[in-house]
Amino acid sequence: MPSSEMHTIIGTAGHIDHGKTLLVKALTGMDTDTAPEEKARGITIELGFAFLGDQATLIDVPGHERFVKTMVAGVSTIDIALLVVAADDGVMPQTREHLDVLQLLGIERGLIALNKTDLVEEDWLALVEEDLRQLVKGTFLEGAPIARVSAHTGAGVDALKQLLLSLMAQTRAQRQGGPFRLWVDRAFLVKGFGLVCTGTVWSGTLQSGDHVELAPAGRSLRVRGLQQHGREVDQVQAGDRAALNLPGVETGQIVRGDALVAPQYFRPTQLLDVRLRLLPSCPKVLETRSRVRLHLGTAEVMARVVLLEGQTLEPGSSALAQLRLEAPLVAAWGDCFVIRRYSPPLTIGGGRILDPQPIKHRRNEAALREHLGALEQENPRAVAEAMLRLAPEGARPCLALAGELGLGLEQLEEVLGALGGKIVRVQLGGLPAAIHVTQWNALRQRAEETLAAFHQAQPLKAGPNREELRSLADRRVAPELFDQVLQDLERKGRIAGEGAVVRAASHQIRFSAEEETLRQRLLDALNRSSLAEVPDAEGLAKLLQLETRKVDTLLKAVMSLGAVVPLEGGLFLHAQALERVRAQLRCYLQEQGSVTVAAFRDLLGANRRWSLALLAHFDREGLTQRQGDLRVLCD
Repeated sequence: MPSSEMHTIIGTAGHIDHGKTLLVKALTGMDTDTAPEEKARGITIELGFAFLGDQATLIDVPGHERFVKTMVAGVSTIDIALLVVAADDGVMPQTREHLDVLQLLGIERGLIALNKTDLVEEDWLALVEEDLRQLVKGTFLEGAPIARVSAHTGAGVDALKQLLLSLMAQTRAQRQGGPFRLWVDRAFLVKGFGLVCTGTVWSGTLQSGDHVELAPAGRSLRVRGLQQHGREVDQVQAGDRAALNLPGVETGQIVRGDALVAPQYFRPTQLLDVRLRLLPSCPKVLETRSRVRLHLGTAEVMARVVLLEGQTLEPGSSALAQLRLEAPLVAAWGDCFVIRRYSPPLTIGGGRILDPQPIKHRRNEAALREHLGALEQENPRAVAEAMLRLAPEGARPCLALAGELGLGLEQLEEVLGALGGKIVRVQLGGLPAAIHVTQWNALRQRAEETLAAFHQAQPLKAGPNREELRSLADRRVAPELFDQVLQDLERKGRIAGEGAVVRAASHQIRFSAEEETLRQRLLDALNRSSLAEVPDAEGLAKLLQLETRKVDTLLKAVMSLGAVVPLEGGLFLHAQALERVRAQLRCYLQEQGSVTVAAFRDLLGANRRWSLALLAHFDREGLTQRQGDLRVLCD
């Protein structure tokens, strides 16, 4: 089992050739430039990893401008930043860009390593330090220690290590209770084992043998083995550098930028509502619908920025925006991201995700700004309420809501419990879900109003069936959710259910004076003493001199009142006449024991059509049972 102490991720940042890789080697004894191309060119191209004791991983990122996207992938999950600046060069372009990236990603702790101090004089060091203080002013590194070191000679390395260890002790554990999420930064085949994926555990825990979901593909995968810090372990947790052995996966099926997540928590999205900030160094204003490179975790996707406040965003300013992605990914509330200019690539801004599952918005909506303003709060309870209040599907499954908030189910339960009467617990797909009480009440009101309108338009009908009512009220509502709304209305005595048909509790079929006359004539026609005189539906239309449609409406009305019973073959019979036939048949069977169709026909003085229809009805209701050509009494 892993240590209960938090595992800390330390990430380097800085310009090319400022000695990051050599400094990591001096701190850990490990060379992170392992690829042949890196050895040949003398620069870091891919991410490198080394270990500082048992509780920290150092991520060595490339400094060349062409590999900034790799740098962003490397620092997206770090706890402590180590900004490396060569004393002989001082502050350089990638020094500034890397610091901007760290700031945009919400890194809170770090220090500065002034490297290659053996190459310059003291006076020059003082000037470089002053430049650095100006550079980091107003950032999370303002006031951070500047450690003078020489990775080449080893001078100051021990002091730097002690500073890092001190920062590690101050770094608090985060995201321990959330659902498991790991951004993949490397995937490779190991002979005899299969595919291995590595990354930093963003949140939650994972045990060997568990299943994870490959996002955004949605494929379920079993974890055969785990490593943390190069050792076989049974479990990894938030903050750990982890390696997952995933059997049955081929090379290329998982790549950097994919995520491995807890099943059912995260839904892929191609829309993100965000608070977007442009760097003061951005060379020009950002126009709405500009195409940018979005970096989230280790993923890079192209996106369009739709500004929700105004047409342009000035450098150094912020605005609410919607990012419309060209490829899906998974995200959660509060995730930090970076955007880079499409061409030529340059870091221009970033921000924080407010809603990972929004709908497309119209710009400059006051209600939208109010909603997103609620999502900018730090309180998960307020954010959860805001998400549920405007959830486009009405109810949200608890697993999906937990994933959107980046919370575990226990944490979500605390949040929902604190909301009390502001939410209603429901079921979706047989699993727990929640809906805001305003949405729930709106659904109830819409169902009742739709039912009242139905009764007003069709007073001779008992009511619509449940699916018809849902379609009339709001076909976008899930049938399962709408059924629960109807059940609630029925429990509270607002509606009455009669099989598949529902009606307002106060509704009664109402006949106009003309319809009352027709109703009585219809009932009389179906209550003749001789079945030979009872008409079918077509005969009723001729008798009443009405259209078939009007006769059907009358028949349904009297059937719903129980006055008429439908039979097979388009026949109908008054309930009183049916009771007379039932009594006559029961008496015959009690005396004779059985009856044939022909004998029943002679008994009634009816034709074969009526005899078959009536016997089929009595079979269904359980009075008789068919045995070959005979019917016998069941009771």
